[in-house]
Amino acid sequence: MKTTLLAIAVAALVATGLSFGTARWFTGRQKTHAAMPTVNDVEWLKRELRLNDAQVGELKKYEAEFQQKFNALCTAHCDARLALGNELAKSSPDPQQARVCVDRMNTAQGEVERATLEHILKVRAVLTEEQAQRYGKLVRDQVCSMLPAGML
Repeated sequence: MKTTLLAIAVAALVATGLSFGTARWFTGRQKTHAAMPTVNDVEWLKRELRLNDAQVGELKKYEAEFQQKFNALCTAHCDARLALGNELAKSSPDPQQARVCVDRMNTAQGEVERATLEHILKVRAVLTEEQAQRYGKLVRDQVCSMLPAGML
């Protein structure tokens, strides 16, 4: 039983460390590549895809909705990670409670991915076929250039 508890605690610590490291890596990457435009920058997309004013208006609306949802999910993920950290800091962490925290983190991350996909598809629906093809390539290039270290 003690070995199982220790193994769970170590696994939870490793998961927490990896999560923290990944978040820190992404944060650092955003600071060093601040000049690099993203597919969420409507003004950059306007120039890159030659969007008309109606398209820009729709994209700004979608971006605002996406950012609101994204921020709420990030808060949920951070809350779950904090709860996990607090659980692991106890003299006798509850393995089941630690698992619940990790499950909450995973759920929030999954929701972020689904919200991102929904946003991308909404944006594509506003574009012409030529713009949508160009946008798809821009999304692919951005997604593929932002893999966490060691994932290749």
